[in-house]
Amino acid sequence: MSRASELLKLPGVVSAGVFSRKGFVEEFEGALSEAEVAEMMELCAALTMTMEMQGRLLDRMPGQSGWSAHGWMTWGPEWAVVTVYDGTCIVQGRLAPFNRLIEAMTDAAGTELIKPF
Repeated sequence: MSRASELLKLPGVVSAGVFSRKGFVEEFEGALSEAEVAEMMELCAALTMTMEMQGRLLDRMPGQSGWSAHGWMTWGPEWAVVTVYDGTCIVQGRLAPFNRLIEAMTDAAGTELIKPF
């Protein structure tokens, strides 16, 4: 089963996908057109790299570590986009337990959310 299929089973998730660092669609499931999916994955890749850069810059502050970006999210009154590493979910905000969603996305990516010191 694909990561997108696994993520689509989570509460509130209506679409899920995996993207490459260059913004190409690796896999996707949900109710978006092919053009919308391509645009969404390109957007997610660009924002992910921006957040990673900001995390690296914040990490440079003296005595301040732990800023490395593992993901990002944006939400409005009805919808949210949650991205962890190279996976993204489009979510009905009122139906999604966000902590559980982030944990499941981290597990699906096969990575640790918080690395031990």
